[in-house]
Amino acid sequence: MKIFILLTFLLAGSLQAKIILPELLAKQAVSNIRFLSQDGKFTYYQKRSGSLLYSSNYKVMEILKGQIGTQYTLIGTAARKKIIVMQNQIFHTFYALRAQEKIFLLNFGDTTLKEVGMGSAPALHLDDTWISYYDYYTKIITFESTANKALKFTIKLNNKINPYFTPQVLMSDENTIYYTDLGETGAVGLLQYQRNTNKAEVIFKANTPMLKAEICLHNNSLIMGLFGINYSKEGTTIYRAPLPITDFSKRDTIYNSLVNDFGQLVCDYSKDNITFIKNYGTNEHFSTDLVDLNTQTKALTLLSEMKTITSVINMDGTLLALDKGKYFIVKGNTDYKNIDSLKSLPPSGATEAIKAIDKEREND
Repeated sequence: MKIFILLTFLLAGSLQAKIILPELLAKQAVSNIRFLSQDGKFTYYQKRSGSLLYSSNYKVMEILKGQIGTQYTLIGTAARKKIIVMQNQIFHTFYALRAQEKIFLLNFGDTTLKEVGMGSAPALHLDDTWISYYDYYTKIITFESTANKALKFTIKLNNKINPYFTPQVLMSDENTIYYTDLGETGAVGLLQYQRNTNKAEVIFKANTPMLKAEICLHNNSLIMGLFGINYSKEGTTIYRAPLPITDFSKRDTIYNSLVNDFGQLVCDYSKDNITFIKNYGTNEHFSTDLVDLNTQTKALTLLSEMKTITSVINMDGTLLALDKGKYFIVKGNTDYKNIDSLKSLPPSGATEAIKAIDKEREND
C-alpha cells in the first residue's frame, strides 16, 4: 500500500504542468531586431554595416547610418507616441561603461529622426511628453520636452563616491521628479525634486551601500525596490507609496525576501501586477525566474521555470525574458514569424518586394 501511495505521488508530480515559454522567432534575424511593434506591422533592425533600418509593408528604409559595427538601442513606452534611439559607434572598439551615446527621438512607427544630444540611460516620461538622459562625467540629469527642445531643465547629483552609478529617474507630474542618488557612504537614497522651487528633498536613505534601488510608477503609485548586492545578506524589499507623496515613511511593504533578488522591475505591463526577476536559490547560488507581484493582494505568480533568466523587457506590449542568449515570450500573443498584417503591395508586386528585402538581409 505504501508503495502504491509513493508511486501515485511521484506520478502526480511528474504530471504537473511545467511552464514552457515560446522562443521569439521572426522573419528577420532576432539578433538584428531592435524593436518590433505589437501588431507586427513594422520593425526597426540594424545591420553590421552600421545602418538602422525600418521595415514595413514590403518596404525597407535606412533611417540612420553609422560606422561598421555600430550598435543601436530603441526604447518605447506604453504611451506609444515616441521611441528613443541610441547610437553607439564605438561599441566594438572602445569598452566603456560610461560612454556617451547619440540620442535621437522618433515618432512611434515613423522614420524621421530628431537629434536630442549625447548622454546615457535615457527614459521617456509623462506619456512620452518628456525625455531625460544622464551624463556620467558631469553627473547631471537633463530633462527636455519632446515637443519643444527649448523647454528643458537639469538636476545635478551629489554622488561623489561611485563614478559608475546610474540614477533611476521618473516624473510623476510636470512639477515633481523622483530620482536616486548616493550619499557620502555610498548608500542609495530617494529624492523628490520640485521644479517650482528648484529644490530636492531626501525622502528615503538606505542604511547600507550594499543595496541597489529601482523605482517605477504603477497605478498612480511609486514603487521602490531595494535589492541586496554582491552576496550581501540584505535581501529584498519592495514598497508602494500612493502619489502625491507627502510622507514616504508611511509607504506600504508589498514584498519581502531574505534572498537578494535580481529585480529589473516592470511596472507598465499590467494594471494589477508588477513583474521582476526573483531569486529562488541563495545569495551564493542563484536560481532566477520571472514572477508577477500583485500590488494589492501581495500574491506572487510564477511566470517561468528556467532558473537562469537574466533580463526582462517590455517591448511594445510583449514581455520578453532573456535566457542563455535567447529571447522567450512570457506574455503576448503575436506570432512574429507567421504574422501577415500587410495592408497593400507595392506597384512592382510581392515578388520583387520580397526579393528586395531578402537582398537586404543577405548583405547583412
